[in-house]
Amino acid sequence: MKADPGRIASMVRAWPSEVRLILLFGPDGSASRDLAAQVVAGVAAGSLTVLDGASLKHDPQALLSAATSLSMFGDTELVRVDGIDEAALPAVAALLSGPAGHPVLAVAGDLKPANKLRQLAEKHAAVAACAQYEATARDAPKLAGDMAMPLGLRLERGVAEVLFESAAGDRQVMRCELEKYALYKDAAPDRPQRLDHGDLAVLGIASSDAELQAPILAISSGDLVDATTLLARMPDGTAIPLLRALERRLTQLVALRAQVDAGRSPAEVVEAAGRSIFFREKQYFIKVLSLWTQERLARAMADVLAAERAVKTSGGLADMGAHAALLVITRRVAAASRRR
Repeated sequence: MKADPGRIASMVRAWPSEVRLILLFGPDGSASRDLAAQVVAGVAAGSLTVLDGASLKHDPQALLSAATSLSMFGDTELVRVDGIDEAALPAVAALLSGPAGHPVLAVAGDLKPANKLRQLAEKHAAVAACAQYEATARDAPKLAGDMAMPLGLRLERGVAEVLFESAAGDRQVMRCELEKYALYKDAAPDRPQRLDHGDLAVLGIASSDAELQAPILAISSGDLVDATTLLARMPDGTAIPLLRALERRLTQLVALRAQVDAGRSPAEVVEAAGRSIFFREKQYFIKVLSLWTQERLARAMADVLAAERAVKTSGGLADMGAHAALLVITRRVAAASRRR
């Protein structure tokens, strides 16, 4: 059956016993990943089993086996399948015809109307199929407002649009930003706080992306010469905006690299991303996806967060310390490039 994101959100609070599978798909992969993260956070009280969608083609019984496995502690478990496609149709059919078990969450790409998996999911009463479409700036107030409300944030007029533009419409990045602002403002549902443009400026999200684009490209592609030169030219007080911009880029690469790890080539992943990647940056993304592994991305993300904490607690040398940390990251990427 077809379901909208609101229906899926309600299932997180109380998963209907008649629903065996939630299928998230559509052209907006960031929306699917964000909603999947909310489902996992709300449902996986016991444990989470993750399956690779491509593997189900060779083992159609694996999904049913995972969904009907015994829980060690008797808790509700959640089975998540990433990268599912039409090749997994026999596995889904086996799940739906088999005995009841743990709930299953499957995340797919942009399944076309003729796709047999999509057709089955939209017609079967035990499947909630939710198509995710790309949002526009017009959707930003409701989109950001719905994310902000449970965090105890009330957005000043225009803040939602700035967040949306800064995150390039990526809902996971927007949610991550809002969570950090909630911590900064010490906000909670029982003590709501107003998030205004001044708060955005303090933590750097309001800085011009054009100013940050060149150093981010140099750092993430391992160009040590350019990174050193560009960082030296950055004006004082830009450490936080730069770190935040790199964090957003790393978050984007994490999602894209997961598809490479699932067996797709960097070129295929970039092409499938569609308008979420600016056409002039496609070759850059193809290159960096072959340099960054998930382990390197996780390490770099930790370094960026540590550098941001250091900036907030440091004195006048804050920018220098952040630049040093960024050059360390650049050197690691350059080393990975030389080993190719």
